[in-house]
Amino acid sequence: MAYQNSPQQMNDELQKFRDEISCIVVLEHAGYRFARSESSARHMRFRRQKGESIIVTHGGKGWWDPHNSSSIVKGSVIDLVRFLNPGMSLGNARVELRGMLGLTPSGAEYVAEPKERKPARDPQYMWKNRQAPHPGSAAWTYLTRDRALPESVLRLAIQQGLLREGMKGTAWFAHSNNAGELTGMEMRGPDYRGFSSGGGGKMLFRMRTGEKGETPVRLVIGESAIDVLSYAAMDPFNFEPSLYVSTGGGMSPEALEEFRALLGTLEAGGRVMIAVDCDAQGDRYEEIYAPMIREAGLKPLRYSPSARDKDWNAVLQRRARQDVAA
Repeated sequence: MAYQNSPQQMNDELQKFRDEISCIVVLEHAGYRFARSESSARHMRFRRQKGESIIVTHGGKGWWDPHNSSSIVKGSVIDLVRFLNPGMSLGNARVELRGMLGLTPSGAEYVAEPKERKPARDPQYMWKNRQAPHPGSAAWTYLTRDRALPESVLRLAIQQGLLREGMKGTAWFAHSNNAGELTGMEMRGPDYRGFSSGGGGKMLFRMRTGEKGETPVRLVIGESAIDVLSYAAMDPFNFEPSLYVSTGGGMSPEALEEFRALLGTLEAGGRVMIAVDCDAQGDRYEEIYAPMIREAGLKPLRYSPSARDKDWNAVLQRRARQDVAA
């Protein structure tokens, strides 16, 4: 078909484009699809990807760009072709539009790509990028002043790589598996209590006393790291090679198996102190641990604070107040 270039014929052709070609056809040709959930009866949004969309109005005869904040960019189907192809001349736009005469919208809809799930925070990365508490730091002050833990116990935990300072003065206590790999952290602070996400999860916090390489003759298991450190601070037998273990609360089947295997590393005939609270939950923990301890050929002993103290840290705090008063 030969196209004449008289002004009238050119105008007639441009009007034909406006009348017969929907802006939707142009957008679909450029890879845009109908975003139904973002559209209304008056304004239809067509999206190519996140952050790239065009609004179609007047039943497909008009459009505008919602991303241009300096001035509204809008127009007819002719303007749309040139907008989508920056620098395109009117003559080339006419060539482009001639191929779209007679076409109707396909109705294809935009499907957003599924959001990538953010990987769980890696406890090992978090641990390596935090320092141990030190005198005057927020976590050190929280542990020594609010929790009454002696500096000697904190220094022993730090020496064994078991303690870090987190955000907002939280204290992080390392949990590891029997292979020595960090799996997560108990997190405690003045206004926060939790456990890190990601990694291998809750296993066991474990602090040793005695000479390096000595086989423990005692194991003390408590509900939280602060509890077992409090017990260690008051323990009259802490001169013996001992292992102080925290479960961080309830134990998973995997953590119970870790504990079962750990019992096998104690000296034959050794003792296991179940240092839990004086309540129904403490009773429940004893029911779980005691049979496992006996199966390992060890002696289970239940130790709980009196009813007036919530847990072993409450006992430590009370004694600290009594010492100050004296």
